[in-house]
Amino acid sequence: MRCVGRCAPRRTGWRRRRRCWRRFGSPAAYDAAMSDHPPIPGGPDEITAAWLTTALREWGVLTERSRVFAVSIEALTERAGVNGQTFRLRLKYQGEPGPATMVAKLPASHPSARGVAAFQHWYERETRFYLELAPDSPLRVPEPYFAAFEGERTLLLLEDLGRLRQVDQVAGCMVAEAEAALDAAAGMHARWWGDEVIVDHPWLPLTTVGLDRARPVHGAFRRAWEAVRERVAEEAHPVLDRAVEAYPALLERISEGPLTLLHGDYRLDNVFFDGSEGQPGVVAFDWQFACRGRGTYDIAYFLGLDLEPSLRRQHEDALLLRYYERLREEGVTGYTLDACHRDYATSLLLSFAVFAIGAAGPPASERMGVVHEVGLERLAAAIAERDPDIFGL
Repeated sequence: MRCVGRCAPRRTGWRRRRRCWRRFGSPAAYDAAMSDHPPIPGGPDEITAAWLTTALREWGVLTERSRVFAVSIEALTERAGVNGQTFRLRLKYQGEPGPATMVAKLPASHPSARGVAAFQHWYERETRFYLELAPDSPLRVPEPYFAAFEGERTLLLLEDLGRLRQVDQVAGCMVAEAEAALDAAAGMHARWWGDEVIVDHPWLPLTTVGLDRARPVHGAFRRAWEAVRERVAEEAHPVLDRAVEAYPALLERISEGPLTLLHGDYRLDNVFFDGSEGQPGVVAFDWQFACRGRGTYDIAYFLGLDLEPSLRRQHEDALLLRYYERLREEGVTGYTLDACHRDYATSLLLSFAVFAIGAAGPPASERMGVVHEVGLERLAAAIAERDPDIFGL
């Protein structure tokens, strides 16, 4: 097994060092100790009470005096994604209690989706994020109870956040929610801004697609643009026609320093809002697209997709300024507001590429079809309304 891990609860403070490796002294000793671990379940029917008992004991969620004696599993389909399957587990224990519920995340059921995920290392990236970077990141994430991947097999057992509030991405969010999301992202971006630590993680690519994969993704974007062009407002065509041809250069732009850790898929479908402390705190999940790049990529992705166009039009500049000022408050220097606006414009184009590729193929579900169409419309509007010169095409 290449990587299995469990991190301490965020609410009590995660350790700066990786707990799973601390127990064994080194990554090599850790891997050797894990070589006889039970196989990663290949589907929900293999997540049994006995398997859960072993896994949760090994990672400190349960003591030897506790065991899972019953588990029921239900698919979470309301906002099912394209690249994985999620299930809610309801557990019953003998001995000391553990989490009453948790969410299991498994690879996509369709072979083609799993193939794309393997090509982009999405499962490895998400697992390693929880294991290696999440303990040091100020942006809240679900508490991981177990994380493992081996080849195309992967399993995450995560804190069930169903008690928190989620906003419908199709309907869009309010300004206060956008402010909370940007504040949370700014804190994470500032934490990793220019930090050489993230360079030491070879699994963390430059941009969501990886510069080394730019050529095949460029071809996919070109084909997707041909398929969706007539579904996009004509006002955006001149800029997008040029953006398609310049796609590799656009990726290179946001791969130049200063770099930080990016969520990569930062949108309403992947965040919860927690108002329990008197303000709309943000919890982000689905880290398959974690990467390195300019922080404004996460911001353009969120604002371009999650604000209804008339609301974005009124508040976009103020929100971008708010993000920039939060970076400065967190200690970021040497980054100008003009550069922030240019990076934002470039990131709108790259965000459009993601949604064009998604919209060009058959939708994974009726809702995802709507999400892609609404995303295309909103991103195209955001692009068309900006001065074409700012895109540098």
